[in-house]
Amino acid sequence: MKRLTKEELLDWEDHWLDRECLDEGDERNAWLEEGISLYKQFIQLDPKEPRYAIMLADLYLQWGRDEKIRRGNYHNAYKILRKATIYAPTKPDAFYHLSFIFANEERKWETVLFYGKEALEKGIDGSKRIKLLCNIALGYARLGYIQKATEHIKEAYELDKMGEHGWFIELYIDRMKKKGTEPILLKERKEKRQTVSRRDANQVKEDAMEGKCVVLDLAQDEKYFYGYKDAVRLERKEAEILGYLMDHEMTSCSKYSIEQAVWYDRPVSNSAVKRYIASLRRKLAQAMGRDDIAENILVTTSEGYAWKADIPSIVLRNG
Repeated sequence: MKRLTKEELLDWEDHWLDRECLDEGDERNAWLEEGISLYKQFIQLDPKEPRYAIMLADLYLQWGRDEKIRRGNYHNAYKILRKATIYAPTKPDAFYHLSFIFANEERKWETVLFYGKEALEKGIDGSKRIKLLCNIALGYARLGYIQKATEHIKEAYELDKMGEHGWFIELYIDRMKKKGTEPILLKERKEKRQTVSRRDANQVKEDAMEGKCVVLDLAQDEKYFYGYKDAVRLERKEAEILGYLMDHEMTSCSKYSIEQAVWYDRPVSNSAVKRYIASLRRKLAQAMGRDDIAENILVTTSEGYAWKADIPSIVLRNG
């Protein structure tokens, strides 16, 4: 195979980023494998540039997570996730993601702490550090070390000087209090989060179909938005973006803040958020039976986007 120049690889990267798949099936797998091939060639050309190893590690991580969640192939997922740490041994990102993977998918709390501590020691910072402290706190709580869990939550609050991650910290405090996996009901902005039974979660979905509210269900593997007219399935990134906007209801969220919440520090094309918003508006119009989504529901602001629904909005998340 002909070795490409750096300029050719950069052109390929731009084209690849612009084609980030909304789908989560075979098309997405092909996109991930193409990215792995791309960044392997980047590394061969410039092995000292850390960005390439981090991107390759993250792609292996995504691929591994899909193998585990979608296909139930744990052994293959484990091998792929191990490659993520191999390609970025001195960088915290792969270890950060693995800590969450083992918390959310495997419930292996010792492993959660191992990868979490590795990420902290390797210098994870910013919003990722705050979130990782919450994840480590959950691990300590599940293992019975309540004092250590409390210390990590306290540190997360101290780092969150602007109060931007209070909702996330509270979510983990709720998870620490309850060992079950019932959904957590996030009610309207300024209202306290509530833990609800699956029966109650199903009831609010029925309320949505009766026009009393709208519901975004992030508690299941398949993500759905429930409106008066229909329930529509959302792709993972669509659901994450909508969940972030609904959690910050009536607040203008910048494109940058959305990218940080959904993609963290991974490179993303300039048009990615715009494309997902356009797709979301089409699906919301179908679910809610309205043609004014862009004007009155999911609106464009001077800074970015905002959720301004004139109906109670509910997000269900895993506990």
